[in-house]
Amino acid sequence: MKYGIDYRLLPKGATKLVDNTTMAQPVDVEVDETQFTLIPNVGDYVDLPGEDDIRHVAVIGRVKSRCFRYVLGYCYVTIVVEEAPDAEWSCIKP
Repeated sequence: MKYGIDYRLLPKGATKLVDNTTMAQPVDVEVDETQFTLIPNVGDYVDLPGEDDIRHVAVIGRVKSRCFRYVLGYCYVTIVVEEAPDAEWSCIKP
């Protein structure tokens, strides 16, 4: 089975999600059964910087929800990340 993982940003105070992908790259990550990737859980923090060729919008914040949609051997995973300006990012070092 193939997986397409798409991150969507929910800005603080907003009710509409922001899609950070382009038509050329409709999902952020795509893997098949021979590959491995981590999918963040609800409550995890993610930091995906914006890029000119893939993502137009940086996705930084806390995972609010995840949706798994299965269609003909493909699983679309939508991960909603809400902005978390109150999070203490300075204590996290790469």
